[in-house]
Amino acid sequence: MNYIDWLVLFGTLSFIVIYGTLRTRGNTSIEGYLKGDNTMKWWMIGISIMATQASAVTFLSTPGQAIEDGMRFLQFYFGLPIAMVIISVTMVPIYYRLKVFTAYEYLETRFDLKTRVLGAILFLILRGLSAGITLFAPSIVLSTILGWPIYVTTVLIGSLVIVYLVSGGTKAVSLTQRQQLAVIMSGMLLAGVLAFTMLPDHITFGNAMQLAGNLDRLNLVNLEFDLSDRYNIWSGLVAGTFLFLSYFGTDQSQVARYLSGKSVTESRLGLMFNGLLKVPMQFLILFIGVLVFVFYLFTQPPVFHNQVLKERAMQTEQRAHITELEGNYNRI
Repeated sequence: MNYIDWLVLFGTLSFIVIYGTLRTRGNTSIEGYLKGDNTMKWWMIGISIMATQASAVTFLSTPGQAIEDGMRFLQFYFGLPIAMVIISVTMVPIYYRLKVFTAYEYLETRFDLKTRVLGAILFLILRGLSAGITLFAPSIVLSTILGWPIYVTTVLIGSLVIVYLVSGGTKAVSLTQRQQLAVIMSGMLLAGVLAFTMLPDHITFGNAMQLAGNLDRLNLVNLEFDLSDRYNIWSGLVAGTFLFLSYFGTDQSQVARYLSGKSVTESRLGLMFNGLLKVPMQFLILFIGVLVFVFYLFTQPPVFHNQVLKERAMQTEQRAHITELEGNYNRI
């Protein structure tokens, strides 16, 4: 890493924590903490919804999905716009009319307290497991880049998130997610540009796409109805719609985003904004994975990306086996 990389890394982390804390330091009410005083505009809601779903796992694993399986994963998101329309028409007005802070308050109103508690507990278990993976993924990257143990990078990332989340609540998260998404997408675009420019000089963009297509990495839409095929347009429209209905309609991590809107209209527009831009965003991330796939057709990847783990393994009885493995790999 050079000084620019360090500047972007720590500058972004510091800015997010400080900016989110300062902008929301006056929050003293439960409305301000959980609903951001209902001041969010529709475009801020839309960006916040997109950024909430697009965790580090998305930006690290989705290009890998394209490398391994092509772009057909995009079909899974074809049900997203449908789900956004249904939620906007049905769930958003109900939440606003009941003036709830969480999706699970509705369960108490509709059923009883025990149902609300059960729903909240299930959400906390699911979100806790998900948050663990979400923290672990960037921790691996930071561990590889900085040479620090994974537990140190995990604690570092988790501590920074806790600081600005506890101090600022929902509004701090929504305000800083604009900057987070801008930095992440800029980095993704730069990675795609670098993957293409580092191809051999005789490989044009058309050649790269032809190679990717011949190797079945541009398999964007499959119209065949096949229950054994995980990703096709029918599974995306049916299964994807129901999955996104449950996630965006009942998961508090998403419900909190659009309940912070100024009105029902603002929340609906935010959901529509997400429905329109999420599919192109996923297309871009998958396409970057395709460019990386083509890049590694001409460049041999290393056996070990994480030098910290490699050095630790070299201290064990596996040293001879690792050395032999690297030697055989380098002779390919």
